[in-house]
Amino acid sequence: MNQPFEYIRVFSDDAGESHIETATIPLQSEQFAPPAPPLDVSAMSQADGWNLLRFAADWVGGWHCTASRQWMFILAGQATVRASDGSQCDLKPGSICLLEDTRGKGHLTTIIGGDEVLIAAVQIPDE
Repeated sequence: MNQPFEYIRVFSDDAGESHIETATIPLQSEQFAPPAPPLDVSAMSQADGWNLLRFAADWVGGWHCTASRQWMFILAGQATVRASDGSQCDLKPGSICLLEDTRGKGHLTTIIGGDEVLIAAVQIPDE
């Protein structure tokens, strides 16, 4: 296995323009929970806290920056995220998104598909 894990990253550049890219986290085979067989595991990272977010089926966020650097784990429903540079991505259950656009023009989040969205958000320290 040992293939890197892909996720979506939303970030802003020095001019405040937001962008979306696909990024990866390296994984390494480890004895994570002996005596179970080895798993592919990422390096441990710090977290400041977490919460659950539920978005109504017709929720549109308007242009906004993320309140803090945070991982978004999509548990149910679907959303589209658009960056100020015009790029966009669709998030569905199983998608993971790292929001880092804490300043600048921000991003636009729109719930799609007619169902509410449930997200586990994990706030992380600034780099």
